[in-house]
Amino acid sequence: MPKEKSSKRVNCDILFDNNPNGIFKAGDAVSGSVTLTLTQLKKVRGVCLLITGFAETFWTSKVPHGPNNKKTKAQFKGREDFIAQKSYLVGSETGNPIDLPIGTSNYTFQLNIPQNVPTSMEGKYGHVRYVVKVTLERPWKHDQNFQMPFTVLAKVEFDEGNAALARPIKVEDQLRFYCWICRSAPLMVTATIPRSGYVPGDTIKVVLAVNNLSKEDVSEIVVKFQKVITFMSQVQVVEETQLYAESKMIKYETLEIQKTLPVARLANETFEKHFSLGPITPTEDRNSKIIKIGYELDILVRPKLSTKKIELVIPVVIGSAGLKTEEAIEFARSTGIDKLAAGLERENPSAPPPPYYENDTGDLYPASSLQKAYERELSSEECDERDKY
Repeated sequence: MPKEKSSKRVNCDILFDNNPNGIFKAGDAVSGSVTLTLTQLKKVRGVCLLITGFAETFWTSKVPHGPNNKKTKAQFKGREDFIAQKSYLVGSETGNPIDLPIGTSNYTFQLNIPQNVPTSMEGKYGHVRYVVKVTLERPWKHDQNFQMPFTVLAKVEFDEGNAALARPIKVEDQLRFYCWICRSAPLMVTATIPRSGYVPGDTIKVVLAVNNLSKEDVSEIVVKFQKVITFMSQVQVVEETQLYAESKMIKYETLEIQKTLPVARLANETFEKHFSLGPITPTEDRNSKIIKIGYELDILVRPKLSTKKIELVIPVVIGSAGLKTEEAIEFARSTGIDKLAAGLERENPSAPPPPYYENDTGDLYPASSLQKAYERELSSEECDERDKY
């Protein structure tokens, strides 16, 4: 990544106390240190420490615009802030210029992460990020910036008395086939899970009961466990016109697919499918207004000779669990933080990433590096629309 010419004369290390991987839970007290090493005097107005946590959404789509309602490319954007803590390690925002001495200077910082913040995540159309940023403020030229991202895991705990999450869920539907004016007996399918609330490490047991009274064979039943991500925007930009209006986009990411054997005509069958939950992001429907994460079981019943299908959907709530350190690291990586690290070309994302610089535009991450990160996102199973198999 390109650096400023003067960066060779300044080194900034941002470290977290007793937490080299920078992985925290909502509500944690965070402490760390900033070490500045200079090989020559440097004139600054101040050294600013800014700790931020925020969500951003962004995508493009064509919308009717102009007197003829011509389809025109529009940008959709959203922003929400959770943490914004600013302080000065040296100097002040309005002070006179000072010289930073040659050698090494050490500073400390502290942060209490709020209880109600969302989990870190990286996606093609939005992200939730937490960053520690050190800025050498120089009003007479470009500021010099050093940044270190960290990961936050939200708390999504189930109340013991929450009966809604503990009770079984049953969904069912039926389908009849027609030949001219004749109507067949029904194909009936029922899907049941023992409860709707789970945590990583649990197994979801799905029971499928098929009562096929029709004369159509069922080729298979496909059960898909998938993540549902809802992105919200607050601003729509078309050409030079900016509108403040909420828009929504929903994306589906397949986590696991299982299939059953065929079911013959005039036959009854019962199937059991088990989905083991790894370290996945908890359900997020409270802490962020612009990015929401949910989960569901999508069940598709495919008759052999008919284009008609039965689709059943069961919502599932994923909570957080008291994970061990190694599991927490894997959990954080599953949110997409590794993909961002790869996009930023870090050699060892499991260790503290090296300090890196802002570009001259002041963007938090250079656009070229973000593009690389998002290109890696395209290799995931996130779908632009719900895939009907």
